[in-house]
Amino acid sequence: MAVAQGQCPNCGASIEFGLGSSLAKVCEFCRATVVRSDRGLENLGVAADLANTPTLISIGDQGSLSGRAFEVMGRIQLDHGKGPWDEFYVSFDHGNDWGWLAYAQGHWYVTSQVAGEIIPPFASLTLEMDVPLGPAGNFRVAELKTATVVSTEGELPTAYPSGYVRHYADCYGQNSAFATLDYGDNTGRYDVFVGWVFSETQMQVTLEGQRTVDKIKTDMIKCPECGGDVPKLSGDRAKRLGCPYCGTVSDIATQQIVAQQEAAMSQPDIPIGTTGNLGGRDYICIAYVRRGTDFDGDPYSWEEYLLWNQELGYRWLVKDPESGWLWVDPVANADLDLTQMPNAVGWNGRSFTVRNHGSAEVQYVLGEMYWQCEIGETTRTSDFINGRDVVSREEGPGESRWSYSAPIAWAVIAAAFNLPVDGPGGRFAAAGGGTIAAGGGKSGCASSTVLLIVLVLVVLMCMLVACGTCGSA
Repeated sequence: MAVAQGQCPNCGASIEFGLGSSLAKVCEFCRATVVRSDRGLENLGVAADLANTPTLISIGDQGSLSGRAFEVMGRIQLDHGKGPWDEFYVSFDHGNDWGWLAYAQGHWYVTSQVAGEIIPPFASLTLEMDVPLGPAGNFRVAELKTATVVSTEGELPTAYPSGYVRHYADCYGQNSAFATLDYGDNTGRYDVFVGWVFSETQMQVTLEGQRTVDKIKTDMIKCPECGGDVPKLSGDRAKRLGCPYCGTVSDIATQQIVAQQEAAMSQPDIPIGTTGNLGGRDYICIAYVRRGTDFDGDPYSWEEYLLWNQELGYRWLVKDPESGWLWVDPVANADLDLTQMPNAVGWNGRSFTVRNHGSAEVQYVLGEMYWQCEIGETTRTSDFINGRDVVSREEGPGESRWSYSAPIAWAVIAAAFNLPVDGPGGRFAAAGGGTIAAGGGKSGCASSTVLLIVLVLVVLMCMLVACGTCGSA
């Protein structure tokens, strides 16, 4: 039942508001943003066209989250400048409450507005800063950015004109808690939203909303450069594609080419699209990334394989010339003891001491990436060690991410993905040249160098002996 209704002041079509908290609605016929007030319905202007972003839910969809009923009422598209993403306005408990749903980095986020909390000014926030939010607990800043509203659809709790710049901080708390500090246009007014991070399997959705033709018909991503159809390995979750046919990197939503790179000369050690079972979980390898840095004047690179599981989200396998193969899990910054930064961090009851600070640059990508990946994209890195285990921090513009890495044998990976144990994944380039075999021994160029030195010494000895027999000094 509509809580308010009338005619669109732009085209005259019928306008209905289904949720009491909704103050704006985009007319589905003319796309005018209609605002309701005590003076009636007003036209705020025509909303821009929506980008064809990969989405898992649409307006009109209904479902439940941990047993709590919801309906998708509206959508807002925002952009940092590298490509748009979506946040969804939802009605909970059949209209008795409302909140936001968003999908990012393999997890879903749900938040609801809380009142009465006093928060620091936006300009005073820093990454990893702790912010107390009353009964909800303490939260730690992980992302501090501005975003521009690209477009809107359906009902919304307030009007968001295209071009509106929103300032916000995303924060994490204990036990998967999550909060967004929304400073709006940063003129003094703010809103606080608190919720949690949840896995996709905790949410059940009935697809009742309308889908575009593109959403209905295709299980492929079309490369805008070569026209090749690339199978969607993670459904409508990826943001960037490194084409396996021509190597072009493109934005999936806008179909714009963002980088040109050569086509892959060889198949990655774990072929993209390969499925495997690690730790009792099924994963599919959806991307390959080569990153590198400059270490004391020498180039150093490593390979990263992105795995996806519907329940757990994304995980990484890293092939490092120095450390071998590593399994990488994400770590919430709120779970870390940062009191001894930058010299040490604490996690899971263990202390990790700093090993190095550096940088990591994206050099080559293939497959589906969950972020707006770019060739040349560089992050600042810090590694903290305890034995062979590593806790790492990466910082990019306005955000930081933490992870935990532990060694994993190639034999385990090969068995999981049905790959030859003596294949290329079991040997790789060492930091100082040559290759390291599966057993850890160097071969290749290093062995050749040693052999050459021995041969030179033998020749010199023969020359000295020859000179001695002829009586020369």
